[in-house]
Amino acid sequence: MRRVRQPMMMADTGEKQHEARKQQAKARRVISQEGKGGVRPTRGLNGYAAKAKKTEQKKVSKGQGFGKPKDKLLYDRKPPADAPCACGSGKPFDPCCAPLLDGIRLSATPEELVRSRYCAYRYRVPDYLISTTDPEGDEWDADQSKWKRSLLTFCDDFEFQGLEVGETKEGSGFRQAQGAAGEGKTACTLAEVDFRAKFCQKGTVKLTVLNEKSTFRKTDDGEWLYAKGDVEYEAQE
Repeated sequence: MRRVRQPMMMADTGEKQHEARKQQAKARRVISQEGKGGVRPTRGLNGYAAKAKKTEQKKVSKGQGFGKPKDKLLYDRKPPADAPCACGSGKPFDPCCAPLLDGIRLSATPEELVRSRYCAYRYRVPDYLISTTDPEGDEWDADQSKWKRSLLTFCDDFEFQGLEVGETKEGSGFRQAQGAAGEGKTACTLAEVDFRAKFCQKGTVKLTVLNEKSTFRKTDDGEWLYAKGDVEYEAQE
């Protein structure tokens, strides 16, 4: 085949294209080393730090609320095991109220239940408050999702600053037998506990004292449950 001599104009065009390819190759090297736009990419887990952070924030948002989140993040405020228990017993948290809040054992006395329920408010453990409320009592709410939201709001809005437990009186009473009508009542063991709880709304310095006489019922299994409470509030200057 006869070789055809290329015009000078075509030669100049070829040199320009070659130079353009060199510039493009250089740009690709810069991008791979420094990141798009000349910004060095962040080195993180598997090279996806930014994406991982966004996903983590999404999980936290989903976890806030009610029930155990899928990633098992905890939202209570339980203290270290050796910290003084908030109930005022003078004992460390681990041998005091921690086993009760964790469901390891039941309250042995009405006073112990008062102390552990106070800790549940202080440490933001609404499930314990629900599980230790008498289903046959005045405070029970069948809509547990709504109830839990209300408890969490209360825990988040107030700071709990102390508990004083007074006298406990045990006696007997009657409860409406489940499924029974009219006079279908059975005898049961009841107890009354007087206590004072101090708290204030977050963002304020106004202290409020709750004076309550709580009624508790002992189940056939020996578990004490909170049935109702007569409450009075007093503001502290």
